[in-house]
Formats: sequence, C-alpha cells, structure tokens
Amino acid sequence: MGLATNIEHWDMSAAIGMATEGIRAKYNAGGGGGGFGAADMEIASKLDGGKVLAAVAKMGAEFEHLTLWAMFAYASPNWNRSTSSEKLFEYVINDWVFSCAEHGNFIQTSVYERIKTILPFIAGGTALEQLSGADIEYRNGELLYHPASQRKVMINALVDFDCANKGVESDSYKKKRARYYQNNWARYNGHVETIRSIIAKYDMAARKIYKKCLEKQMMAI
Repeated sequence: MGLATNIEHWDMSAAIGMATEGIRAKYNAGGGGGGFGAADMEIASKLDGGKVLAAVAKMGAEFEHLTLWAMFAYASPNWNRSTSSEKLFEYVINDWVFSCAEHGNFIQTSVYERIKTILPFIAGGTALEQLSGADIEYRNGELLYHPASQRKVMINALVDFDCANKGVESDSYKKKRARYYQNNWARYNGHVETIRSIIAKYDMAARKIYKKCLEKQMMAI
C-alpha cells in the first residue's frame, strides 16, 4: 500500500497530530467515510501514522530533546505523558542556564526555581504559536505582539509558588508578591524570551531532521 494520506507532503506538526489521533480515512483526498474500500483506506492510514511515528522515534535516537518537543507541541492531547513533558522541561531549562552563563549571567537558585515554575506556560504558549502563528496586531502604525503565554497567568503562577514556598496564603501577601512581579517583570521577561528562542530553535531543527528521517522511511518502503 502506498501512502493513503500523502503524509510525506504534510507539515511535521500536522503529520504528528494526525498520527497520534489515529489517522482515519476521512483525512484522505477523495476517500469518503465509508463504502467499498473504506476498510483498506483505514488500514493504510494507520500504517502511514506508524511511518510518521517511526520517523519521530528515529529522530529521537540521536536528538531526544527534539522528539520530546515535537510530541509535546503537536501530538494529540491524550498521547503525551507528564514524564515526557518533565524530561523536555529539563532539557530546556538546562539550555537556558547554559545560555545565560555564556552571556555572563549566572542564575541564582531562587530565580531558577521560579523560571522552572512558569516553564510549562512558556512552552505551551510557544507550541500554540508554532502551530497557529503568533498573535500580531497592527495598531497606530506599529505591530504589536501578544504572546500566547500571558504575563498575568505566569505572574499568578509565580505568586502561588511564593505562597507555597513561604507557607503564607494571606491576600495581602499575594497582592504584595503580584505587585513585585508586575514592577520587575522586565527582568523575568528577558528569561522568558530566551526560553522562547531556545524552543523555537528546537522546533526549526526538529522539522529539518524529521523530514530527513521520513524520507529515509519512504525510501525503505
């Protein structure tokens, strides 16, 4: 059977999403949802999904962080495991620490723990932007970028971290910490942008290597 879904022509993000959903005949051009030959098309589609996942696994044999990112960003929500996400976050935060050190900025433990707290929001927002594009608005002759990982959400997460760390849950303490992060957000936003840049590089590299791995899979058919 050939590629029923023409999966070799699909972008990595779409291919992984389809494969982990369980590719079905409805994705096939002119393939209808039933009738004669539908079962064969369903089987062929699932085989195509297997080829996609085999290419992703092959990429992961040498570049685990890229496979972890690709699956975190593009796999079906029911596919991902928390342990895989945690491994991805470890790669990202280690690369962030190394990047900061290269620029002479050595990270304190307190900053490390706080960035680690908001890392899932940064990664999740970056994944949304890679999948659907950045939210950019043209206003008063300027382009305004609205990040998917919103500052308010991250500040709330940081406040929750401080409350748990100090064992304090009073409203006055929460408001105090929220004001602190609002007033000092530029400091944290620099780290957020560095992490976004690191993840964007993961994505670019993953797409290139995935394409090569899939081409090898196709040549082996």
